[in-house]
Amino acid sequence: MPEQKMIKCPFCEKGNISSIYTPKMLVTKRSRGSAKTKSYSYFTDEKYEIIVDKCPNCRKSKKEIEKSLKEGKQTSNEEIVKRLKEAGLDPTKLK
Repeated sequence: MPEQKMIKCPFCEKGNISSIYTPKMLVTKRSRGSAKTKSYSYFTDEKYEIIVDKCPNCRKSKKEIEKSLKEGKQTSNEEIVKRLKEAGLDPTKLK
């Protein structure tokens, strides 16, 4: 069920990167013993496998892009302070 998809670069949001996308799915396995057979099911996570070596726009490497897609992009301190101010909180008084 994997399919080829064009995704946006998680860093620059401009470059198109070709990848192979495997969706989240239910997998059923069977184990056999001498007396009986037992089957169990589990979910696999969605997975992106990057085909290209670098982003054509920002030149981030394949490993950096895969890590960012797997773990998520970390927000900078400036963005966190900006969101706190927009929410009406004072970042200097937080512990």
